[in-house]
Amino acid sequence: MPGTSERSQIGRDYLWNTAASLMTSLATVVMLLVVTRTAGIRAAGVYSLAIAVGQQFQTLGMYEVRTYHVTDLRHRFTFGTYLATRIVTVALMLVGIVGYAMVSGDGGSDLLLIVLVASLRVFDAFEDVYVCELQRVGRLDLGGRACFWRALSTTASFSGMLVATGNLLVSTVVSLVVSLVVMVGVYLPPSRGLFPLRPTWDPRRVGQVLLACLPLFLASFISMYLSNAPRFAIDRYLDPTQQGYFAILFMPAVTINLMSLVIFRPLLTRMAGLWVQGDRPGFRAVVNRGLLATAGAFVVVGLVTYVAGVPILGLVFGKDVSAFSVELMVLVAGGAMNAASVVLYYALTTVRLQNLVFAGYVLAAGAITLLCVVLVPQGSLLGASVAYTAAMSVLVAVFAVVLYRTVTRR
Repeated sequence: MPGTSERSQIGRDYLWNTAASLMTSLATVVMLLVVTRTAGIRAAGVYSLAIAVGQQFQTLGMYEVRTYHVTDLRHRFTFGTYLATRIVTVALMLVGIVGYAMVSGDGGSDLLLIVLVASLRVFDAFEDVYVCELQRVGRLDLGGRACFWRALSTTASFSGMLVATGNLLVSTVVSLVVSLVVMVGVYLPPSRGLFPLRPTWDPRRVGQVLLACLPLFLASFISMYLSNAPRFAIDRYLDPTQQGYFAILFMPAVTINLMSLVIFRPLLTRMAGLWVQGDRPGFRAVVNRGLLATAGAFVVVGLVTYVAGVPILGLVFGKDVSAFSVELMVLVAGGAMNAASVVLYYALTTVRLQNLVFAGYVLAAGAITLLCVVLVPQGSLLGASVAYTAAMSVLVAVFAVVLYRTVTRR
């Protein structure tokens, strides 16, 4: 049984991890809300697409080292190595964003706007390495607190400037500067006394991290593609106004993922410890807790959405979405499947089955690509919603079968 001090630390971890997770998720909602109300639904669609690009390349910036890092209890790699690796991957993230904008943008201000808005995600990618190490040394509360204040500063500066100026480009530039200053101020002081802060530029060790996490990164990149594929299809077959409506309808699905991860993410290190110790029942109990959290979140969000989702979204975003009530419920189901897939993904990563994780994502990516091509041109937003939910269901089924066979055999 954990002692009083350990229980107190777990409580602080939950408190600040919850605060950070809520703030990070609310940031997306609030910023979309402000864009919608100040610039209109079409501008919200353009902004939503730019954020999707940022999220897609954020997976390159993070390289999905988080799960490997926080479960590296034997300290195979030092923080200096993880930090050097993150600097490399974030640089590649920026190259990817600029490259995408140059290939797909219309030039001029549109190209610059895509680059700058997408670059807001750079801070999420870079600060994560500090949060990971703080969690690994048993101080997730410090990482959660820093993440909370950085996300709050980004949201406040962007929203405040957009309301004051009505200029999306200026607001984004100001937010980038504020986010950089705040990130340095909230992460370095609490980390300084717990671990060395300098990167360790050992190409061999950095290469080992990149190689070890390559299947996880590829799986994460494809996972983000599963969420963004409907948006990319809408961009190709429909118009920015439909993109804006889809962004609003997707909000309840995001809520389910947030609620489940608030409960499950602090248990990652514990889950890894149980697996290393050979405690299979304990390991299964942690996984089941994550899946139960997902089911509970689905019930709560699903009921609220069914009863009052349309008026709530209309009130918050100032747009009538009553014509999309079916799409809304389909996306809520897809959000539940997505949250369940993340729980199973963390479990499979803990037992180091990265290659099978990747195979599951490839299968789901093939399914959603085909479904988007077939369904979106004819079914519009309903087609995009069905494609998303169906692909997530395929992913959960594959992960569940693989995990069951692994845990019962080992």
